[in-house]
Amino acid sequence: MRVLFIGDIYMELGRKAFDIYFDQVKRDYKPQFIVVNGENISDTNGLTEKIYKDYLKRGVNVFTLGNHAFSRRDYPEVLDLQYVVRPANYGPTTAGKEYVEYNFNGKKLVVINLLGRIFMRDPIDNPFTKMDILLKKIKADYIIVDFHAEATSEKIALAHYLDGRVDAVLGTHTHVTTADNMVLPKGTLYITDVGMTGAVHGIIGGELKQGLRKFVSGVPERIKPELSGPLQFNAVFLDLDNKVIKRINIREE
Repeated sequence: MRVLFIGDIYMELGRKAFDIYFDQVKRDYKPQFIVVNGENISDTNGLTEKIYKDYLKRGVNVFTLGNHAFSRRDYPEVLDLQYVVRPANYGPTTAGKEYVEYNFNGKKLVVINLLGRIFMRDPIDNPFTKMDILLKKIKADYIIVDFHAEATSEKIALAHYLDGRVDAVLGTHTHVTTADNMVLPKGTLYITDVGMTGAVHGIIGGELKQGLRKFVSGVPERIKPELSGPLQFNAVFLDLDNKVIKRINIREE
């Protein structure tokens, strides 16, 4: 099974980078299954039904989310969409799906989204023990986990905890691509962070001038997206059967 996983698409410039590079990446890697992290894909964080439908027509199969899964007023309707998965380690009455099942050529592929707890604000359940619960009831040929977390130690720890029990653990959230794509000892594919798709010279997608001002002054501001400049497209290509994980990093000058 060949999978393309595209890192956090960040607002307008992220969608622009996707428009420019997605078709070429598909031609180059010929994925059979495509996952997009869309928790920042709209201009106000979160995912919209319009973007969801458009990207499905273009070949995306599943959307994962993160800490902005509930940022939009219409989040209950968005989380109810068939191929959208929110972090599974929120409480049992939370809107949305803990995992998404997808059938491809007689094979069942499951995508799970989790949220980290270190340096994150929400009082969520333990992602390690939540995965123990999920894996007792999930029966699938392939399992991919998007771990949306801040701390690299937490991401690496979860990957080793799940090594041999899932096919891939892919880190998102920090928006900076890491160079540690690897196959773990028991066969799970791993990378600490896939990186983001959007502006090259923003502050992890946010406006450069605003980001610098915040660090200099210490005064908090609601983040505005960077709206100009060169683009980047970051993803990973996975061959789940042959145990291959390859970074895809396109960066304009």
